[in-house]
Amino acid sequence: MTHPLKLCQKIVHFGPEEEVDFHAEKELKRAFFEYRQAPKKALASISYMVNGKEYASLLEALVEEEELTTAGIRFFNPDMEENWDYNVPTKVIALMGKGMGWVERFTYKSFSLDKWDKEQQMLRDSVMLRAFPVRFYFPQSIKTKSIDPRAAPVRPYVPKLITPEALWRVIRDKGLVPFEIRVCAYTKEQRYSYDLDLVNNRLLKDFRGGQVAVRNRAERSSIDYLNFDMILASTEMKYIVKKAFIELFEVTEATAFDISHTMGITDQMGKNSLDAIVSRGLADKEGKPPRESYSINSENLAKAASGIEDLPLPPP
Repeated sequence: MTHPLKLCQKIVHFGPEEEVDFHAEKELKRAFFEYRQAPKKALASISYMVNGKEYASLLEALVEEEELTTAGIRFFNPDMEENWDYNVPTKVIALMGKGMGWVERFTYKSFSLDKWDKEQQMLRDSVMLRAFPVRFYFPQSIKTKSIDPRAAPVRPYVPKLITPEALWRVIRDKGLVPFEIRVCAYTKEQRYSYDLDLVNNRLLKDFRGGQVAVRNRAERSSIDYLNFDMILASTEMKYIVKKAFIELFEVTEATAFDISHTMGITDQMGKNSLDAIVSRGLADKEGKPPRESYSINSENLAKAASGIEDLPLPPP
């Protein structure tokens, strides 16, 4: 199989010729190896079916297929010794077209000694599929980066929660190189999310698994999750703040200690991350130090998501 860096180099050249210079190619290599060396825990291997053709790598499919019409993501060799509390054991995600498809999954019992019921039947859900790049490289030439060195940094590309077909077009049109993407599957009642490592072809473990018990869960609708995912995709936050945002959204309330324990950071770092979310109006803070508690502001979350929805996609 072709080395993933070679595939990434082919993808970046789909972008505007004037933006893919020596500097951009060098930055792509730096970003690639930075991602590859970052610690990640995998739960399962992945293979793909794109437009009726099998691929061992989605990067390879992105190089070969100009458009995405149908797709299948198959998970195999699951690590059944690992903690799946915050992941959805799944066999297949199928895209049938226009952002719609289905998911075949298994039940995982977090509070049972025998978490995997090997006799169970697979469950199939009809879903709406959306995706966004989590870790990626967007090509910029040295000329573009040098236009005004005194100006504030500008995000060359703002990710959006969009259909897999639309994300495929952005990648091919802009030369965006995805290292990791999040696929979100929405049923009428709930949402399943999958973080896919495209460099190593692995399903990634949620950072909370095995670190925090499944408790104090907030009841969220599919619409709540859709709003949350739109903000998570598009809002520029430090990685540590995004992780705190993910944890806070799925509980009724949390403290700085809760966040710091899950992520293995200091209480002060946990507090700073939560305060960053509050400063954006996405969460509320109650109480006085050191007993402050934080909770998601669902109304502001919906308002922020509606603003993101109105943002235009990058021009082709």
